Amino acid sequence: MTTLAVSGGAFAAYDVVVGRGLLAQAGGRIAPLAKGRTVIVTDETVAAIHGAALAESLAAAGVNTQTVAVPAGEGSKSFAQLERVLDRLLEIGLDRKDVVIALGGGVVGDLAGLAAALYMRGIDFVQVPTTLLAQVDSSVGGKTAIDTPRGKNLVGAFHQPRLVLADIDVLATLPERQVRSGWAEVLKHGLIC
Repeated sequence: MTTLAVSGGAFAAYDVVVGRGLLAQAGGRIAPLAKGRTVIVTDETVAAIHGAALAESLAAAGVNTQTVAVPAGEGSKSFAQLERVLDRLLEIGLDRKDVVIALGGGVVGDLAGLAAALYMRGIDFVQVPTTLLAQVDSSVGGKTAIDTPRGKNLVGAFHQPRLVLADIDVLATLPERQVRSGWAEVLKHGLIC
């Protein structure tokens, strides 16, 4: 297991933890950040594969959590799904000491991060990315957005996560195309550096 500290500069600093079995350890790592409740924002596909493991880990650490699942796919980066997630957070009654957890790929990370940025003018969130591409993107975190008919990622905010848990075991559930896409992102970041 490796922990990388991301210095915040103008933004808050956070840790990126990379390793195996992090879903099972997530509760113990998130509990110190969650002074109240947590809400897992995920998509229906990821919820079916990994949702129970994360929820069980949080429960074992004494963290009260609920789940909001959106349809899988790019279509969920929309005003309609953002409104749905925000309405559910309001219904649950989250407050400033509560935490949103993004469990999924880039769509979920962007949607949940933007919801956390907007809710009560910003509450904490944790990224638990489940694709290699999302693990790379969330490690350089803070970019949250939804799409509009006029283009991708045009409505968003910079909102740093409090923690990123990149469990490499979850990558075994991905189709080969998604793994290749993630490696392309890794190479792109390497070339930029």
